[in-house]
Amino acid sequence: SDAVGNLYGTAFFGGTGTECDIYFGGCGVVFKLDANGTETVLHSFGGKPDGSNPTARVILDASGTLYGTTAYGGAHGHGTVFKMDATTGSEIILHSFAGGADGAHPNAGLVRDAAGNFYGTTQHGGKGCYGRGCGTIFELSATGQETILYRFSDVPDGASPLGGVAFDSSGNI
Repeated sequence: SDAVGNLYGTAFFGGTGTECDIYFGGCGVVFKLDANGTETVLHSFGGKPDGSNPTARVILDASGTLYGTTAYGGAHGHGTVFKMDATTGSEIILHSFAGGADGAHPNAGLVRDAAGNFYGTTQHGGKGCYGRGCGTIFELSATGQETILYRFSDVPDGASPLGGVAFDSSGNI
């Protein structure tokens, strides 16, 4: 929430995008809910190259910028990391996942360190898992430069992370 009590969130379907779901309609939205319970759609996702189907929470910084992920859409269809003005809904794609080694389908939310870098997981991409990839842990700079920190390989380390990452008291993921 922000200083005046507005809440921010995402919805997987809905909005005005027409590229996504024929049954539920729309490619998902980012919304604001004010203290009186009035909802405002800040942004309707459109698919490519915009992003679609956000599955996780957004984070809000002190300057009123929201950051989040979409599980699909983007330039390559494998999801995005975006930043958005919490007042106008103006969106900038920080990163479009390309699949393969880059990662694909970020379903969890982001965490941010004191330097402004973001960390998250992708459900697919990386290596193993019959060619679709077993998922990644990534770091993304505030300017969108991605570094893959880890690629899951199924046995023995797991596959397809759906949850995000957290920091411990020493700053480790």
